[in-house]
Amino acid sequence: MHKIQELFDPSKQLNRKIESVVTFGANTTEDLDHEIREYVVTDKLHKNYEDVLLDLQSAFDNSSKEIGIWVSGFYGSGKSSFAKYLGLSFDKSLMIDGVTFGDKLLSRIHDTTITALHHAIINRHNPLVVMIDLSTQSVAGNISTVSDIVYYETLKQLNITKCTDQKVMCFVDMLHSEGKYEEFCRIVKEEKHKDWEVEQCNDLAANMIAASLAPRLLPAYFPDSASFKNIKMNSALNEKERFKRLYQLIKEKTGKDKVIFVLDEVGQYVASNVELILNVQGMMQIFKDEFRGNVWVIATAQQTLTEDNRQAQLNSNELFRLNDRFPIKVDIEANDIKEIITKRLLGKSQEGKEFLVKLFNQNEGILKNNIHLAVQQRSIYNQVLTEQSFADLYPFLPVHIDILLSLLQKLASRTGGVGLRSVIRLIRDILVDNHLADATIGQLAGPEYFYDVLSSDMQKNSAKEIVLAADKAVRMYTGNELAVRICKTIAVMQLLDDFNLSFDNICALLNNKVSETLDRNRVREIIDEISGSNELTLQEVEGKYQFMTNAILGIREERGKIVPREVEKAEVMQDMLKDLLTPAPAVNVYASKTITAGVELTERNRPYTIYNTTSLKMNVRFVNGAHFEETRQQLLTESTRQENMRTLYWLCTLNKDKEALLQEIVKCQNIRNRHQNETNKEIQAYLRAQGDMAEEKKQQLIRALREAQANSEIIFRGSPQQVNADTYKTVALKGIAEKVFEKYPLASANMKSDCVNKLASFGDVTTIPDSLNPFKIIKKNDGTIDAAHPALMEIKDFVASRSEATGQELMTHFESIPYGWAKDTIRYLVALMLKAGSIQLRVSGKDITVFGESAVAAMGNNNAFGKISISLNTDGTLTVPELLNAAKILMGVLGAPRTAPVKDQIAQVANKRIKYLMPKWTKLVPHFEHLHLAGLHPLNQAIGYANRILESEGGEAAYLLGKDKECEKAFRYAMELVKCNEQAGFLDRFLHMEKLMDEADNLAPNGILDGFRKQVSEVRQVYNGYVANPDLPNIVSDITELSSQLDAYLQQACLEFQTQSNEQLNKKRVAILANPEIEKLKEEQRAQIETLLGELTIESRGSSIDNLRDMLNKFSGFYMPMGAVEVIEGRVKTMAAANAPAVTTVTSSTAGENTEGNDDNPGKGTPTHLHSPSYSSTQLCIKHKITSRTELQKIIDRLTQLLDKVGDNSPVEFIF
Repeated sequence: MHKIQELFDPSKQLNRKIESVVTFGANTTEDLDHEIREYVVTDKLHKNYEDVLLDLQSAFDNSSKEIGIWVSGFYGSGKSSFAKYLGLSFDKSLMIDGVTFGDKLLSRIHDTTITALHHAIINRHNPLVVMIDLSTQSVAGNISTVSDIVYYETLKQLNITKCTDQKVMCFVDMLHSEGKYEEFCRIVKEEKHKDWEVEQCNDLAANMIAASLAPRLLPAYFPDSASFKNIKMNSALNEKERFKRLYQLIKEKTGKDKVIFVLDEVGQYVASNVELILNVQGMMQIFKDEFRGNVWVIATAQQTLTEDNRQAQLNSNELFRLNDRFPIKVDIEANDIKEIITKRLLGKSQEGKEFLVKLFNQNEGILKNNIHLAVQQRSIYNQVLTEQSFADLYPFLPVHIDILLSLLQKLASRTGGVGLRSVIRLIRDILVDNHLADATIGQLAGPEYFYDVLSSDMQKNSAKEIVLAADKAVRMYTGNELAVRICKTIAVMQLLDDFNLSFDNICALLNNKVSETLDRNRVREIIDEISGSNELTLQEVEGKYQFMTNAILGIREERGKIVPREVEKAEVMQDMLKDLLTPAPAVNVYASKTITAGVELTERNRPYTIYNTTSLKMNVRFVNGAHFEETRQQLLTESTRQENMRTLYWLCTLNKDKEALLQEIVKCQNIRNRHQNETNKEIQAYLRAQGDMAEEKKQQLIRALREAQANSEIIFRGSPQQVNADTYKTVALKGIAEKVFEKYPLASANMKSDCVNKLASFGDVTTIPDSLNPFKIIKKNDGTIDAAHPALMEIKDFVASRSEATGQELMTHFESIPYGWAKDTIRYLVALMLKAGSIQLRVSGKDITVFGESAVAAMGNNNAFGKISISLNTDGTLTVPELLNAAKILMGVLGAPRTAPVKDQIAQVANKRIKYLMPKWTKLVPHFEHLHLAGLHPLNQAIGYANRILESEGGEAAYLLGKDKECEKAFRYAMELVKCNEQAGFLDRFLHMEKLMDEADNLAPNGILDGFRKQVSEVRQVYNGYVANPDLPNIVSDITELSSQLDAYLQQACLEFQTQSNEQLNKKRVAILANPEIEKLKEEQRAQIETLLGELTIESRGSSIDNLRDMLNKFSGFYMPMGAVEVIEGRVKTMAAANAPAVTTVTSSTAGENTEGNDDNPGKGTPTHLHSPSYSSTQLCIKHKITSRTELQKIIDRLTQLLDKVGDNSPVEFIF
């Protein structure tokens, strides 16, 4: 065997017809016969067919709600073939050579189970299949929704209409619904002389006919022709109703109740439009809810529903919405295509296969090494080569198939796949049309062949510029086979963004012999030659080679014309120096202070700030060796000037010219900035390459600058010092910083931010920890402060030079050179000076001379400290004896603990003690004012002195206690008052006596108490004398005795009043019981009166004034009008009257008759008889108030007896 074609199975016929791709449009018997004979069913496809048929059968039999199948796969993978053949297999009427297409397909599957399953579905359900290729809809510019396309394409298949115009199709559907379609066709035939079956294929003609006849046939919907013409078909009927209507039409026209819609390239059609995706989602929901497994949809797409295919033409993160609507997934895998290629085209004869296995085994090591691809993003480019895959795919390698598939997907993503050939067709064209099959065995396919068969497709999309650039290079190197192969390989492979087209991988792709190794050096020479040509656009960008477009040539020419400005080069130098000196140079001096130097770069005598200067500045200069000495002499002089005393000059000698590097860096940056908004990918790649070049030049410049630092000098105040990149900081900068901050050691500790508060917390500074006394200013043996400490003297001199300084001025001055003290340390030192009495503060118009709460608050943090004013304290100096006296009084009079004779200590202790005593003193004042005690004045005087001490936070304590005798006297008096009151309670005694005497004066007049009133009067005279005596502490016992005497008088008065009042009440009880009316009372009434009389008594509950008042009031109440005595007497009378009969005959008299002993004519012997009427009256005594039925009945009975007797001469008189 010599030629490659001799290896193949003769039955494969390499030059036979192979379709580019399978489409739904190729549906003639001849097309289908050719396609099904070429169709290869892999194991995975076999499994897919079985799974789908099982799902369909289950759904049709059990009315399942799962009705969607999503078939995904890369371009040319066979997903359309799968969907097409599956759909057509259910059409029993589709025959090929007397055999149904379904049986043809089943013969390719070779599985009796699947055959039985397929036949069961057809025999039992016989579904209607509607095939729709959405890719043709997209190409035609149709942006209709998928539901509209499904609806109207189904109407066409049902022969309801052949029109493609939606308005006319809807009109025809309405005619069918109304039963007027036949009449419509007849009218068109008779009146228009047209055949509607022919005319409906012409959208324009069909529109005109429908418009003219719509008002006639459907007047309820179209009153005139204009109404039809003006309808805008934005959407058809309600989707649910429309598909229910369509389903009904299908059953009426075909008698079938099972439908399968097969939709090709759904993913490509809807991915770019969320509305289209939502439309599919809604349509699937209707099918699922309304038809319950009777209507199925098989959809194909390059994308899966859970992950986008980055090689797809369009992707959308919204496709996941369809995931639940298409629960059944069929994924056509890439490995299947290799099996299909082998079986359809690259199958070898047995002899050829054995030959290739032997060839592989002989050259396996060198072949795998030659074709190894490095650093690939996608694992498909690194699949292991085996003798099986080598023999199956030769002269192609597995990686070649993967590359071809990726190229097809890339091109399909730009064109939608229109016009592209399948991978099998491409392999056939490479073997036959490009004569690879005629090559000698051992020859391998390669990307140069791919370029030959795909260059025309590349020219149809955005890769046209690549083809033009590559073809130009190919023409220039026509006689150089390797150069031509290199150009073609790079041109076609650069389409794949995920392929690392590095030099090593280009060499791997160029190895086209099984047993030979490519000359890599020769490849490098050619690539460098091509990329270096000004006429060609091959460039290495980010490690990948690619042909740039012609636009790159213009940009390269533009770059060549860029003239870098000095300021641009200086900016680059600034960035480089900042990289070298990041972070900013800093050294630690005196073990506690970090000095960070500002950095300044001088270029062409112009300074540029790198890091701002706070204290020390480092000026950096890079000069060529020829100018070093001249610059050095200049700086030796310049550094001694007063304005440069804080500047050190770092002079670095350059061994390389930095100008050329700066020129290239600026050009690369400028060209990138000018075209930063470019959208052309090739130009973007070129600009990235410029960025890479700029970074490379910067690294070269950095190395040159580092070398210059290694040979450099530091010049400071006229003194040079040899340094390098390390010692400039550890030696030179450190030594210079210590010189600059020469006074930092006076206060070198960095105090904490709470140092002032902590200092104030120690009342006894002899116990203060070392952390709060780092400079040993506080003498812990006696608690005094060393006011002569150098740090304090520096502050004192600064304040004295200004008379008054603010805290901010102090911090600014002592933070800077030559001190460098920390702000917290400065506050701490000022606090010590205030504590020593050296200074005074002024805060909000108030002078503060002691280190108290106000001072601590004013100095508690740096912000507050900056607002205070500080001046020297030259007033109020006290002698040592005066301070000793103050401390003595503080302890002896005010009861404070032992205190050092130091003003600050006295102030703190006094302030604390007075705060404790003030409530006790002020508590006495209201009582003194109420009682008008003569000691009120000295008490108020003591409180006034105390307020002065508190207001000054103890500042005036030493002076008042040490020098003011009146203050001492007032404090002693106040302390004695407090002591006496706490021990004897004299104020309570005064208040008690005042209350008793006032209450006694207010008692009601009563002779029994005359003696008590006299005694109270005598006590009041003595009481008034005590009130007028200011020396209250000395008469406390007298006050107590007087109070006790008054209590004794009160006790005696209570006892006497109770005895005498009860005697008078006993006499009254005896008098009432002797009253005759008592005899008229009944027994129970008499007992009641005696009980009431028994209550006439006075009881004593103690010896208080309240008890005396209560007894007096009760006794008086007995004798008041309507009092207890009067009430009892009245009740006796009332009860006696009540006991009398209800009615009594008092008398009865007769007029005109002489009664016994009555003589009208005395002295006459014979009486005179007058004949006058007889007169007799009856008098009845009746009670005023009747309270019982018995009494009332007695009155009634008596009156009844008098009824017959009553008359003019015998009246009844009532007495009440």
